[in-house]
Amino acid sequence: MEDEAEMNNHDEYGMLMSLALDNLLESGEQAQLDAHLADCNRCRAQWNLWQSLDAALHAAPMTAPSPAFAQNFGLRLAAQDRRRQVRMGILLGALTLVMWLIGVAGVALVIGGLLYNQVSWFTDSLHWLAYVWTAVTVVGNSLLALLGGVTEQPSAVGLLAGYVVLAGGVLVMWSRYLRRSLQMVDVYSS
Repeated sequence: MEDEAEMNNHDEYGMLMSLALDNLLESGEQAQLDAHLADCNRCRAQWNLWQSLDAALHAAPMTAPSPAFAQNFGLRLAAQDRRRQVRMGILLGALTLVMWLIGVAGVALVIGGLLYNQVSWFTDSLHWLAYVWTAVTVVGNSLLALLGGVTEQPSAVGLLAGYVVLAGGVLVMWSRYLRRSLQMVDVYSS
């Protein structure tokens, strides 16, 4: 039985033989391999076998597939890719639909639970909203009626326009005053 150092040595020469088959050995390595093959029957037998296999592989004629085969193969690959994309789209669509259904069901359950457990609060809130809506409607209708009454009289329209111009002027002056005041505060804080 061979010892470990000799096995590693044979592994190294096996690598050299592989490189020699591909014509990748330098002259010093080739000489080293040739010297070893002259002394080692095991490696020489392996070398002869590898050379015969290499010669048989290189002797076999290289055939190209027919153009129809290549075209059909490309079409099959494209069809397979389309089917994969369609399946992925259907899967993503189904997952999205499931997630939306779960979300809607969850929201419906939460709202249903709140309504079921808080019926008195809900009815009180609806009554309050109805009162607020009624108050807003009454105030809005009153303001519209007032505005309609004011616009029927020409002197009132002039007063209203003057009031709007005066209020706009006051707002402009006030905003300028605030801007200057804030700039002065920024100067003092710097």
